Amino acid sequence: MDRKSIRDVILQRDAEGSVCRLTFMGTVEKRQRQANLSNLSEPKMSGQDWDDFRRGIVLFNGGKFWESHEAWEEVWKRHPENSRLFFQGLIQVAAGLHQLERNIVHGAEKHFRNALWKLKPFRPVFLGINVKKVVDIVESKRRQLLRSKKSDLKRIRDALISQLKL
Repeated sequence: MDRKSIRDVILQRDAEGSVCRLTFMGTVEKRQRQANLSNLSEPKMSGQDWDDFRRGIVLFNGGKFWESHEAWEEVWKRHPENSRLFFQGLIQVAAGLHQLERNIVHGAEKHFRNALWKLKPFRPVFLGINVKKVVDIVESKRRQLLRSKKSDLKRIRDALISQLKL
């Protein structure tokens, strides 16, 4: 094993301290570990940022998830500070809903999982969005999604969309 791959391993030890399990970290875990979650203050938003942000909210609430993703991506690209994770989280919620509309459960679950760790540090409210509510709803529906059958997808998707208004 080379040095790079050794850093990506999680060692689990038993009560005596002996290594009992090696787990290779996935991409999500690596990104979480590497993310800088300090100084998560609201960014200074330009007029164009606010326009794109609000347009994304209107599109999202109207069920146009791909288009909301695109609008928020414009804001995200203009912000290098740590709070850009908030925009990434919203983008991933929208992408997850877009995948769910297409019945791509694995893709939806992956986007929701990524969105959750990015949005949680911004609770309870950030840029006027009730992030706590968004996180609670996405977590609940993600759990349902993991336990669901294909026949349940429409019900879960519809419930998620109706509850998740920004």
